[in-house]
Amino acid sequence: MKEKIVSIIIVTLVFAIGFATAEQQPVTPARLNVATDTTLQIEIMNRDFDVAYHLFQMFGLHAVIHNKGLVNATDVHWSIALNGGIVLLGKKASGVIPKMFPDESIIVSLPLVIGFGTAKITATVNASNANTTTEIKQGKLKAITVLVLPGTDGALTIRLEKIAGGLKSPLLLTHADDGSNRLFVVEQTGQIRIIQGGNLLATPFLDISSKMIKISPLYDERGLLGLAFHPHYVDNGKFYVYYSASPTSTGPNHENIIAEYKVDPLDFNKADPTTEKILLSIDVPEANHNAGQLAFGPDGMLYIGVGDGGGEGDQHGTIGNGQNINTTLGKILRIDVDHGDPYAIPADNPFASGSGAKEIYAYGFRNPFRFSFDNVTGRLYAADVGQDKWEEINIVENGKNYGWRIMEGDHLYDPALAQTIHINLSTLTPPIYDYSHYVGHCIIGGYVYRGSQYLELQGKYIYADFSDTFFQGRGKIFYLQETSPNTWNNMEFKLQPDKSLNHYIQAIGQDAAGELYVLTQHIPGSLIKTGEVWHIVGV
Repeated sequence: MKEKIVSIIIVTLVFAIGFATAEQQPVTPARLNVATDTTLQIEIMNRDFDVAYHLFQMFGLHAVIHNKGLVNATDVHWSIALNGGIVLLGKKASGVIPKMFPDESIIVSLPLVIGFGTAKITATVNASNANTTTEIKQGKLKAITVLVLPGTDGALTIRLEKIAGGLKSPLLLTHADDGSNRLFVVEQTGQIRIIQGGNLLATPFLDISSKMIKISPLYDERGLLGLAFHPHYVDNGKFYVYYSASPTSTGPNHENIIAEYKVDPLDFNKADPTTEKILLSIDVPEANHNAGQLAFGPDGMLYIGVGDGGGEGDQHGTIGNGQNINTTLGKILRIDVDHGDPYAIPADNPFASGSGAKEIYAYGFRNPFRFSFDNVTGRLYAADVGQDKWEEINIVENGKNYGWRIMEGDHLYDPALAQTIHINLSTLTPPIYDYSHYVGHCIIGGYVYRGSQYLELQGKYIYADFSDTFFQGRGKIFYLQETSPNTWNNMEFKLQPDKSLNHYIQAIGQDAAGELYVLTQHIPGSLIKTGEVWHIVGV
């Protein structure tokens, strides 16, 4: 009898909060100036407050107040303003944080929230009480509104239309720019599939599974990870792949191979598997952090994303791989595939004529899994997957150091390493945007929209997050916009007809016309064919 009573109580709680969700709503930025024109930066971050999260976290509203500035913040007042029918059990709905050091984060929470209405979480700081020992010229006071029921927050709404299913862990979608309007989908298990005329062709364009290391069907970060077509594919039929192979020596977990292939001259829907030409083979000590992106830049060079070698915290050698310029791990590489054998080094690569790996274009990355070029500006946008706190987006430029493992996002991770290798923190290039694991766990890089169908998306960087929890698919899609030079505004899309996609998001893809796609999975891994391709068809 006791077990039945407990079950009834749990069902009642789920019903009471069953409609609970969360959205971000920006407020008008406010400047807080102090005596020396120092500006405090206080931001609030949140998680999704849905049924599954509440059951796991004891039915609470939680927010992280973060001192993003370079000065101490004193007497930070926080409050949760309640509106309409919300029942609160637990802590009071306001408080004062006496002092917050730069980059410090503090969690505020209400353990139990049941009912309907809105909850607005805000934080304010008295500028006159600020410690002005360090100067920063500009900043913003940010807040978010957590809506317990769906509401209007000014975010754009998109509609997704499923165009293909039955795929095994789709990781990438691209095009050959050959006028055929075909879409090429990379399956992690080693196949490149073609979507033509709205149909997924049964025969793969290429199958290299026999060349790959055996991957776990439950979860693996190795596999066929990248694909890029040569800018002159119509004339030369060349394309490039990035895949994981068994190691040829003792020690490494596997090798990541960058190889060139050619299309079958008698069947443009099939590649010739005998034409493989290996360009690069990179030993990788661990099974994870493989990166995998391939992309041709406006300069005609091939850019390659390489992870830091895996494991936790880049504990490779004395200084890790991200900051070690003598290894290609933890880097974005650039090579010339049209000259040399098997390739040539661009003369302006930062270490082309001196010490360091000559293929390096930029360094200090953890796992730059996906990056892309803006077709109008030529900017290189790279999403770098974080360790355990921060996900980041960078604009990558020649020779710059993006900080890992000294930094994770725009936050210190291992400041002692900077002293060890004599690097001034001011020489590191910060991301244009980062977000905490209270928002999502694994950033999925995308594209700056340059299609013609949706004017509202023009110039916005569209990207995603795999899921805000690994225990169920709750992927999110975002857009990032530069509202003024070096000032970026980030929003999460609303989805129609369903508010949540309820899938793991694996990739954002782009066709030849610049229109965008979302690749998803119901279940992680490649054991079951739950992969789908969705077209963004409405804004």
